[in-house]
Formats: sequence, C-alpha cells, structure tokens
Amino acid sequence: MPMNATKRARDADEVLDGGAESLSIGYLTRYAHRAFVKALADELEPHGILSAQWSVLRILWDIEGLTQVELAERMLVEKASLTGVLESMERRGLILRVRNEDDRRKINITLTAQGRRLKPQLLPHAARINRKAMRGMSEAETGQLRHLLARLIQNLER
Repeated sequence: MPMNATKRARDADEVLDGGAESLSIGYLTRYAHRAFVKALADELEPHGILSAQWSVLRILWDIEGLTQVELAERMLVEKASLTGVLESMERRGLILRVRNEDDRRKINITLTAQGRRLKPQLLPHAARINRKAMRGMSEAETGQLRHLLARLIQNLER
C-alpha cells in the first residue's frame, strides 16, 4: 500500500476506534465523501475517466439534453467549473454540445454513442465501491444510513 493510502487507513482506524463521537457530522461526512471519491477515482483511472467526468456521465445516462446550467445545478457545482470538464469530454468524443433550437443562447449536452457505451462498463465499478463501503453493515443499517443522510441533506437544503 502506498504511504498516503497507509496513512489514510490509519486515520480511518483512529476514527473508528472511539474517535468518531468527538468529531462533527460535517467532518465525518466530508471524510466519507473524500474516501468515496478516492476509491472511485482509483477504479475509473484505467478507463481514463476522472471523477468530474463520472458525475457528468451519471447524470447524462439518465437525462440527456440538459443545458450546462441545468447540469451544474444537478451536480451542485458552479456552471463555470464544468466548462473545462465538458470541453475535455467533447474532445474525447464522449459528449456533443448542440445549440438549442428553441433558444439559440442555450447549448444542450448529449452523449455520443461512445459515451453511452461506457455505462455498462463503468457502473459495476461504482456498485463495487458501494458494496465495499457498506461491508460489515446489515441491510437495516444500510437503510438507516441512507435515511439519515437523506434527512441530513433535507435539513441543510431547507
């Protein structure tokens, strides 16, 4: 295991060994998010897909034709931060940006056939990371975690 991975594992062990109660929910949530992002990035690296590109693909696999503003809203990021990601995805032939016929100021983003073909290749990696994260948890605990996180998000967005 590389040194930084060893240190991360040690830090996580310290959190589990009685330290979690003294840490804020915000810290633990951010730590969990970073651990997910890192694990997923490691899985996607052989496919040449970055985390931000993954987020775009996940949304476009469900809803194509969104504008950059709509996509940014769904990803909870600033529109400007997507520009470089979308440009690199377009260069790689994963997406197309097409002028909106009803409002020429808007550009709709759609997947190419190549972008659509990635779905069955990449989704199993995300499922594997989720299984790894839930290792040792019962179905009831997993359900409770989902419920509590959804409630936390709802509380913060009100």
